[in-house]
Amino acid sequence: MRVSHTPPDKSPRYPYSRHAVIAMLAFTIVLVPALFRTAVAAPQASTLVTLAKIREAWVHDLRTKQLEPILKFYAPDAVFLQPTGERIAGSAALRTLFQTIMATFNSDLTLHSQNLETSGDLAYDSGEFQETITVIATGAKITSKGSYIIIYRRQPNGSWQIVQHVWTGTAPPGT
Repeated sequence: MRVSHTPPDKSPRYPYSRHAVIAMLAFTIVLVPALFRTAVAAPQASTLVTLAKIREAWVHDLRTKQLEPILKFYAPDAVFLQPTGERIAGSAALRTLFQTIMATFNSDLTLHSQNLETSGDLAYDSGEFQETITVIATGAKITSKGSYIIIYRRQPNGSWQIVQHVWTGTAPPGT
């Protein structure tokens, strides 16, 4: 009597063929990462739009001298690094800085973002700026340009606030 060593094509214990199982496994390996990227990309795109809106609102508030709204963009422990290297830290110091700027100058600041990215609860916006400020007391105009970086942190309520703000730039002529 001869006994066959080949398993039957279909067994009651394993109703699917080996080829069907391999095809389903391959499909899962290809499809799941693609679906995951799409699921992650949608919230990240939404966050990038939110951060771009914050940047534009910040510029608008500076130009229109809206002190309280501009201060709300900053976390209580935020740090502003001036082009001179001066480190201005905390809400009280930022209030004094922006009060002085708004009382002394009119600005036509424009920001040109080059990188806006997020990673978890941190994000950054990096780019270039151009600005002509007018000294209110004299009417003198000072033009400058340079680079900026703004680092944001997501707050427990889901909003984003600036935690580090850095400006670098060319010194105005004659300084």
